[in-house]
Amino acid sequence: MEERDLEHVLACCPDLQILALIASSGFLSGPSRVRISSDSIRCVLLWSSMADELALVDAPRLQRLMLYAGQSGRTMKVQIGYAPALAVLGYLETATHVLVIGNTTITAGVTNVSPNATVPSVKLLALKVNFRVAKEVKTLLSFLRCFPQVETLHSTGGESRGEDNPLNSAFWREIAAIECVESCLKKLVLDEFSGSANELGFLELVFGRAQVLQKAVVVLPDAGNSALMARAMGKLVPLGSAEWATKEDCPLVVLAHAEPGDHVWSYNRASDLSLSDPFLGNAMQ
Repeated sequence: MEERDLEHVLACCPDLQILALIASSGFLSGPSRVRISSDSIRCVLLWSSMADELALVDAPRLQRLMLYAGQSGRTMKVQIGYAPALAVLGYLETATHVLVIGNTTITAGVTNVSPNATVPSVKLLALKVNFRVAKEVKTLLSFLRCFPQVETLHSTGGESRGEDNPLNSAFWREIAAIECVESCLKKLVLDEFSGSANELGFLELVFGRAQVLQKAVVVLPDAGNSALMARAMGKLVPLGSAEWATKEDCPLVVLAHAEPGDHVWSYNRASDLSLSDPFLGNAMQ
């Protein structure tokens, strides 16, 4: 399938609501550019794709954009043009996705984002970030500034390998305001928690600034590794006694994946528009 083929399909299907491009690589090569112009589409899924670009050109009814299992090391531009109803977005990958909103490319370290480079309709955001890489952490913070009304934030560690590159305490203290964290965030889910210094720094940032946070969930990667579980729990204990910005009771819930399939991607869940949060794994349903 080439780009013009996909455009033809969209033009000929005025009632199409869900579009999924799955495993479009190798012999099943899909278009290098996926451009969405449709008055009817409500959900787009791109799963294991080799596309170089995904652009929401004109999608007035689109509610959900789901990205999963991009090709390792391959960058993809994710451009959000006209999608005023977009409410659910993820997983944006800090290592491989180049986020473009309107005509603005969002880069690591950006602290001032113009209103034209924000998507206030997004209420649920999921990010994939290797907290051991300082640049990815900075990209994470820049991405968050683009979605000022996020109420639920999922973050998964993904390929959290390599030597830990911790950002110092001064960096975390001097981070400029992030509107969604401070004013809107009600639920945080940190998946695949490994206990790295930057993960703890991010949790402390959220707990210290999120004024309406109602629940924080930390998911440990392997319930069968008791030593790893003990180390991770030991690093989380001090957070339980820290002073949180919210004045309401906000529990810190620690879970473990009971089995490897707990958080496996589900097409049915991703495309089910009746589910308010398609990123919750089986252990958290």
